[in-house]
Amino acid sequence: MRFIIYLLSLFSLGSTANLIIMQAIWRHGDRAPGDLPYPKDKYNETFWPRGWDQLTNKGIWQAVELGIWLRQRYGATVLPIFDKDKVFILSSDSERAIETAQGVSAGLFPPVDDRVWESSYLRYWQPTPIQTAYGTIDALLRPTKVKCPNYDLANEQEEAPIATQINNEYGQMFNWLQNITGMESIDFWNINDLYDIQRELDHNMPQPQWLNQVFNGTTIMDHIRELKRITRNQEFNSPTKAKFRGGMLVNQFLQNMEDLKANKTTKNAMMYSSHDGTLSALLYALNVSNDQLVPYTATVLFELYDDNTVQLFYKNTTSTAYPMTIPGCQQICPYSQFLQLLENVRVRSLDALYSLCGTYSSSTTSTTRATG
Repeated sequence: MRFIIYLLSLFSLGSTANLIIMQAIWRHGDRAPGDLPYPKDKYNETFWPRGWDQLTNKGIWQAVELGIWLRQRYGATVLPIFDKDKVFILSSDSERAIETAQGVSAGLFPPVDDRVWESSYLRYWQPTPIQTAYGTIDALLRPTKVKCPNYDLANEQEEAPIATQINNEYGQMFNWLQNITGMESIDFWNINDLYDIQRELDHNMPQPQWLNQVFNGTTIMDHIRELKRITRNQEFNSPTKAKFRGGMLVNQFLQNMEDLKANKTTKNAMMYSSHDGTLSALLYALNVSNDQLVPYTATVLFELYDDNTVQLFYKNTTSTAYPMTIPGCQQICPYSQFLQLLENVRVRSLDALYSLCGTYSSSTTSTTRATG
């Protein structure tokens, strides 16, 4: 009986705690390929109205929907309106990430009361400042772009046996695909190029029948999807690689919480617009990855409460925020324990990252500026 009362008391404490800071990081919305997936593909840039690599209309709406979802979840707590002293939004300098941040902001912060500035269709939108690390090394939101020799060495060592296995297992299929696609060669390192076909499928572009042909009991397209999952996750799926690519971001989230508790900041809503590799690295660094590809506008949420507990959530393509548990703690994790469990994965500065990577640095730091 005492145990039951104890559990009820814990539930009561958890249910009455107040959220004091929310941090969110999402992948950008649906986008066009960066180029033709393969030389014989007929869907050139003219089939993508906004151009290669750009958000599609579908991607813009995904961003707006995420903003609406965030408003529904946090509008009564830390995100009632846009307040520059309370809210901070940072994007990588990629156009698709910046535009996604704009879309999220449009859904999250519709103008109300005296913030309605126009009586036409624009009355439902207000401008929101988006910060970027424009023109600098962006180790937070584009960690895969940072030169890191020690990461490359670790990745090559772990990748080599997997690459050999894949090339042997799929050699016949790769040779067949090479002839049918017009690619000069296909192997473990470039099979990902064909995954851009998925973007065409997402936009209902009819595909050649060879995609549905079966190899070892599975369709060619399903093989391409699975190989994309394997090769992408291979970049992050060890503690060493995860720290190289996700350690600075983990540190940023922890530092934001520490700064708020020490009254060094008034920001209680920190949001970041980024890429699939950024989220993958973070999830592996937190040791909570499900080993799946990160879908468009997938979002990781950090929540700190006034009872000194932290909760993590992951929103994929559904409207559900799934709770995540850091190994060694409960889903509702004491703040001090949360910090302790993640101490070894933190990379506290760009100089520290360079030292870890074995790269010379002259105290270069990333800065942010508002986009024009």
